[in-house]
Amino acid sequence: MKVSYYNIYTKNKNNVICYNTKCDSFCVLSNADAELLKNNLQKLSQESPKAYNDLIKNKFIVEDETDEYQELCQEYDASINSPYTYHLTLLPSLDCNLRCWYCFEKHIQGSHLTAENSQAILEYIKQLFSRNPELNYLNVELFGGEPLLYFKEELYPLLSQIKQYVTARQKRVSFFFVTNAVCITPDTLPLFNDLNATFQISIDGYKDRHDQIKFIPETKEGTYDNMVRTIYMLTEQMENTYINLRINYDDETLPYMKDLIKDLIDVNRRKIGIHLERVWQTGTFMNYDNEELKSIINLWMLNGFKVSYMNMARRSYSCKASVRNQCVISYDGAVYKCSGRDFTTEHQDGVLSPDGNIHWNQPKLDKRLSIVTYDNDLCRKCKFLPLCWGPCCQKQLETTPNDFRRFCQKQNMELNIADYMRYRFNNAYISNSFNQ
Repeated sequence: MKVSYYNIYTKNKNNVICYNTKCDSFCVLSNADAELLKNNLQKLSQESPKAYNDLIKNKFIVEDETDEYQELCQEYDASINSPYTYHLTLLPSLDCNLRCWYCFEKHIQGSHLTAENSQAILEYIKQLFSRNPELNYLNVELFGGEPLLYFKEELYPLLSQIKQYVTARQKRVSFFFVTNAVCITPDTLPLFNDLNATFQISIDGYKDRHDQIKFIPETKEGTYDNMVRTIYMLTEQMENTYINLRINYDDETLPYMKDLIKDLIDVNRRKIGIHLERVWQTGTFMNYDNEELKSIINLWMLNGFKVSYMNMARRSYSCKASVRNQCVISYDGAVYKCSGRDFTTEHQDGVLSPDGNIHWNQPKLDKRLSIVTYDNDLCRKCKFLPLCWGPCCQKQLETTPNDFRRFCQKQNMELNIADYMRYRFNNAYISNSFNQ
């Protein structure tokens, strides 16, 4: 037997937290057992047989012949080529009712789905299931612009038809809305309920800061109060919803985060998760120990909220743009693979025709799909590989391997590794408490 390569050890008061990134599992060991796990498995088996067997069961210890890296390679390959799931992102509009200063997109005023393009999208989905009998799950994400600008009159009728078609075939479909929540009103709740909708809602911290960034351009009216009311409305009146509350923070936001916690203190914790994401234009550090961020993460968790920080949850690939069964379709029929760049001709990968067929720029698509995101000197030996999988294919198309380090998530964390591991451990404990 041998120790898993993907074990990470963190001292925690009088014990040691061990996290296995490959299996996404934690254990707590005495200092003595942790030392034996790292240095003397035979002695560990003799002196702490129960701990030894538990460590084998949870794959902190593996068979000598186990090639964990090759197992991860096979997992990646199976995931990006899986015939069972299709990831479809729709851009119903590239217009927006807000003008956040940090938004990377070029908004197209008045852009919206036409009846012809809605029909083409529906035809595309029908062909997906007809051509791929193994396909059993359609994951639909609504993005933009603000995807809810024409929700009742244009988007909901299309999504309702998609739901009816997929469920009639006894397959599964889900709808996830990335939204600023301004257009979510009481009269739309039955429609979202019908779709079993889940949401990502972005907020910019406490009220004063948020209202400086997210306001109605015509009236300069802030949206904070409405957004908080909407979060309560969704979690109280929708039985099956879930909200990923993305908090876009900068150095001015963090000192006042407790005010936001106070405003959300009565929200149903089973229906909401907190994701902290620095506004990328304000990040200019490497390996920076941000004590204020650490205290804010701990404060959210102490108040019973599940928290995510950095894009390092256990998964099987870096980004959906690497997956073969994936595309982004815009309101005008333009097709993309990446949703993290401007939706312009330069980044376009294909076009959806009225008959529901996508005509890809095949050389461009082939070049993207040929990239194995972790297959580089920086990532192959990284213990965080199962959480990250390296710079996404879009970033790799735009740079060279010599420049990959600036995209490394570990290099851009504002917590040191020990503090990050403690946060992950405490957060896992909160999640398990809510699932019991």
